[in-house]
Amino acid sequence: MKQTPRPGVEPRTPMPRLVPPRLRLFGSVFLFLAVLFALASPAHAMSVVPPTFDELVAESDTVVRGTVTSVRAEEFDSPQGRGVRTLVTFRIERTLKSASSTPSADTLTLSFLGGTVGQRTLRVVGMPTFSVGQRELVFVARNGTVMCPLIGAGHGRYHVVTDATTQREYLTRENLVPLTSTDEIALPLATGAAADLLARRVSSDQALTLAAFETRVLDAVSRTDSAVQRP
Repeated sequence: MKQTPRPGVEPRTPMPRLVPPRLRLFGSVFLFLAVLFALASPAHAMSVVPPTFDELVAESDTVVRGTVTSVRAEEFDSPQGRGVRTLVTFRIERTLKSASSTPSADTLTLSFLGGTVGQRTLRVVGMPTFSVGQRELVFVARNGTVMCPLIGAGHGRYHVVTDATTQREYLTRENLVPLTSTDEIALPLATGAAADLLARRVSSDQALTLAAFETRVLDAVSRTDSAVQRP
């Protein structure tokens, strides 16, 4: 409620709250250190929009199945300074789509931002990692010119797994959850405990076989080529 000043008495003016110089200095130093830490941090993160299956195929310039034969990190120069990248080499087993009309290479080396060289580590949150011996089916675009050459990062690689008992070859997503439908490609990748729970609940018998998935990829490539050639 507004108070009416009494006659002959000057109304009081609220005094501004003074911040001690020490606290002002502490706040300035804290802000400076926070900005400095953000600039110097060796960790980065990617923002990924999951593609649909058709987008995955259409946006790829290369789709291959292969086995990882080499993983090595190196430093490189860029306009932003000296960086670290990881080179992953595949021995190609089958090419499903190629930027070249007559693909002849038997290996493919992909470049991913991040890695460890000596005492220096550059970590990119969400960047796919690989190990020698893994069999993969990868969907690639603009290799060597982007931080991650896989379409949708982890959405652009699928593990090829062989059932030890039946020798049935099937696919899992990057999080090791069996892929039961191409519709699942557009779903976010569960991580941690959620991914472990899904992997236990989805039987490998429900997963798409390698042959069935590759047939669908080839059909999608054919549809894309027909659409491009159509006047």
